[in-house]
Amino acid sequence: MKPSPLGTPRVLLAGSALLISASWGLQRIELIYGGAEVGMGAVAALPLLLLVCLAGVRERLPTSMRPTPGELVALYLMTAIGLPLTGRGFIHYLLPALTTGFYGGFVDPAGRYAKFHAYIPDWLAVRGEAATVFFEGGKPVPWGAWGLPLVSWSILLAGLFTAMWGMARLLRHRWLDEERLRLPLADLPAALATNGAALLRNRLLWVGAAVPLLLYGINGIDHYFLIPGTIPTGFDLGDVLIEDPWKAMAPTTSRFHFSVSPLLIGIVYLMAVEVSFSVWFFFLVTRLQFVLVDLLGRSGDEGTFVGVGGQWREWPNVMPHLQAQARGGVMCLALVSLWAARHTLVTSWRFALRGMEQARPAWLALLLGATVLVCWSWLAGVSLLMSVAHTVLLLLTIVGVARLRVDGGLPVAGVWLLIPNLFYFVAGTGASVFAPSTCVVLAFLTLLTYGTVTMWLPLQLEGQRLGRETATTGVGTVLAVGAIVGLTAGAVFALQLVHTDGLFALDQNGGARSMARVGRYVQYMYAEAGAEPGGMDVDRLGAVGFGALATLLLAAARQWFLRSPFHPAGFIYATGLGGVLWGSALVGWGAKVLVVRYGGAGTYRALRPFFFGLILGELAMRLLWAILAPMGEPGAGFDW
Repeated sequence: MKPSPLGTPRVLLAGSALLISASWGLQRIELIYGGAEVGMGAVAALPLLLLVCLAGVRERLPTSMRPTPGELVALYLMTAIGLPLTGRGFIHYLLPALTTGFYGGFVDPAGRYAKFHAYIPDWLAVRGEAATVFFEGGKPVPWGAWGLPLVSWSILLAGLFTAMWGMARLLRHRWLDEERLRLPLADLPAALATNGAALLRNRLLWVGAAVPLLLYGINGIDHYFLIPGTIPTGFDLGDVLIEDPWKAMAPTTSRFHFSVSPLLIGIVYLMAVEVSFSVWFFFLVTRLQFVLVDLLGRSGDEGTFVGVGGQWREWPNVMPHLQAQARGGVMCLALVSLWAARHTLVTSWRFALRGMEQARPAWLALLLGATVLVCWSWLAGVSLLMSVAHTVLLLLTIVGVARLRVDGGLPVAGVWLLIPNLFYFVAGTGASVFAPSTCVVLAFLTLLTYGTVTMWLPLQLEGQRLGRETATTGVGTVLAVGAIVGLTAGAVFALQLVHTDGLFALDQNGGARSMARVGRYVQYMYAEAGAEPGGMDVDRLGAVGFGALATLLLAAARQWFLRSPFHPAGFIYATGLGGVLWGSALVGWGAKVLVVRYGGAGTYRALRPFFFGLILGELAMRLLWAILAPMGEPGAGFDW
């Protein structure tokens, strides 16, 4: 049977209308009231809950109005890519970054920022009266001032999306067909799209959902009304580790906090046990690293890399530089994955050179997209060699993050691995190292990893799996339309809201604190990197190398010893995000091990609805408290 297209006209229209409506509400929930994130977070709430609603009513609709499984997948993919972009996934970081440098103390002629303004192209940022109005509000949006910068950034994003579409086409055969990666995050949307009615009739689903409904229902009521009290979801081990040398395990910069999330426990249950075991195991190893560093007398050593109060550096900012270890792991994971896929890629390249239609579009898209990325940064003021280097590192990071998500299974949405930092680690900082224009452009390009655009590649691969299970095609078209609508709606509604109230007021009294903060960080980056002298950071480079070596050895061990309990993705999760993940990873791992050992594969499959319920229940409470956020004061919404 010939596959049918995902992007039917009624689906694209319905998905666009839904994204536009959700974007309008999301601006108010997040920027004014600081409510729970529904467009971002570990897993975006609205896309999955939309599938739940449609699956529940699908069989009751007339045949002509009943959505097919492929149309349900299309709606999920459109909202999954578009909704994060409309808020904190990109737009809420882009807009203040383009204006902050030209407002308040940043425009002081005697300040450290003013001398860099001459190197910011007019098409890259918004300056003058338009920047002032953005912060102070009270006036209509000056669309003439915003038009060119928004168009120029749209071209950059279009090039990045095109390159990722090409990479997804090139990698899908190796990852999905040869390695048979499971893509665990696609399990729940696949179950809802293909057999949602039966899943919703399963009592175990509702038993699982009752756990987060009770937990976050009580905690949310306590947040707003101070009754009946909060149900704790974790505890700080730093409170009991008070003796030397063990108190070094819980420094103020890297808390040793055991916490659990029903959503994460549900996701961990779907993952391979090697990944979940490695997350909590290697996180505990990082605690021993802190002890070792303390015994060596280097617990407060921040290295030579410069920054403003550590606000835009690797975090935590002290030895053993865990974020740098994770960065090295991501890069190594990308290189190992590409090396493993070398035969597939070489064969595809040869077919493309021979003019075969199946191979040519992927390579053309990758080369065209990469060319746009290189030319954009070159025209902005970076040398051609630096532009190529940045593009290569960015695409490698994206491949590594994609492998983390589709193989590891944990919901990596945005990765704050700032690519320019690698250049500064190696060459140092200061006016004698990089030209001012280079520091400026590299600072603005960090927005590509502050947001969720790194999620585009794994989402395309997850869409490929969902398309196969529903016998549909056209994932790229659906995602492209979702991204365009999400970005457009987010820019329009966010600008309108901010120009009404002013970002300064929303930052002080509303929920736009993180939005304003990232806008300042971009300015800190070019000012510090371009003016503050600093040498090669040997410590951080060593941490990057250690992370890469550890990842390489773990990947090799899985090839040599098929029963190796360690997984390279787990090491990267533990060093980069372990403080958030390890408690849930430990609980989810323990649950799955016990179920499989004493109940077998059949019991594991039978209990999946319970863990689906944990995921959906937390997302439902996230959406509920987001909708109810306007009942409280601006900036005081319940956001766990």
